[in-house]
Amino acid sequence: MKFAAPYLHLLFILLLGLSAIPSPARAVEATSETPQNPGEASPPSGIYVAPQPLDLAHPYGFKQIGLDARYLVTRPAHLDRNGILKVALTVGTTGILYLYREEIRNWVQVHNDPEREEFVNQVRVMGKGAFAPTLALIAYGSSFVTKNPREKETAVLLLESMGFTGIATGVGQAVLATPRPEDGDEIDFFARRGHGVSGDAALAACVVPILSRQYLTIHEGDGPGLRFGKMSGAALLYAGAFLTGYQRLADDKHWAPDVFLGLVTGFAVGQMLSDSHEKSSMEPSLHVQFSAGPGTFQARFTF
Repeated sequence: MKFAAPYLHLLFILLLGLSAIPSPARAVEATSETPQNPGEASPPSGIYVAPQPLDLAHPYGFKQIGLDARYLVTRPAHLDRNGILKVALTVGTTGILYLYREEIRNWVQVHNDPEREEFVNQVRVMGKGAFAPTLALIAYGSSFVTKNPREKETAVLLLESMGFTGIATGVGQAVLATPRPEDGDEIDFFARRGHGVSGDAALAACVVPILSRQYLTIHEGDGPGLRFGKMSGAALLYAGAFLTGYQRLADDKHWAPDVFLGLVTGFAVGQMLSDSHEKSSMEPSLHVQFSAGPGTFQARFTF
C-alpha cells in the first residue's frame, strides 16, 4: 500500500466531509419523535416506550449481501427497454472503438506530455486495489462518530462493489483475452491472461455510484449551496474514474475499448448494487418495539 501514506489523509477528509451530510432518515431522527400511526392510541401513563424501533433488517448485513448478489445475477434477465438500449449502445460503442483503436492509441501517445502524465498517475490511485477497502475502513470507523448506519452500509457497499466488479472483470478478461498494446494487437477469445477489460478503470468506476447514492444524491429541500456541493463532488468522482482510464491509455497498457469496457463494468456493478439497496429500503422490513411498565413488558413486531 505505497499510495496509502500520501493519500490516506485526503481520503479521511473526504469521507468525514461526506459523512457530515445528513441523510433524510437521519434528519427525521434529529427533529422528530417516534412516528405514531394514525388512529393509534398513545401509551398508557407510566409505560415507557422506546423512542425508536430497532430495525432488524440492517442494510449492511449478510442477508442484504445475499439479496445484492441475487439482484446482480438476475438483473440482466429482466432488462426493460431502457436497459436493452444501454446494452446495445455499449456493444455498438465497443465495436467502433475497436475499429479505431490504433488511431486512438497513436493520438494519445503523440499528444502525451510529462506534466499531464504525472497528474493522471496521481489520479490513478482510484484504480488501486486498496482504494475501495481504505474508503470502506474510513466509512465504517466514522459510523462510531456519526451514529448513522449509513456509514456502515457505505463500507459494505464499497467492498461489495469492488468484489463483484473484480469477478465481472476477470470473466470479461477471460472472454475477451486481448494482449496489451505493447505486446500485440491480436483479438483472442476465451484464453488466459487477457486484458480485454481494464481492471484499473473498473475499480475506479465501481466506487462512484456508491458514494454518489450514499452522499451526493440531491434531495428535495437541499439548498443551492448543498446542491452545488453535491454536483461538484459527483463531477470530481466521475472525472477521477475517467482520468484513471485515460492514464491506462497514456501508459500504453490498454486499448481504448478495454478502458471503455472497464468503466462500463465498474459503473454498472456499482449502480446495480445501489439499485438493490434502494429496492430493499422501499420494501417492508421487520421492526420490534419494546415497552415496559410496573409488572409488564411488551414487545411489538411490525413489518
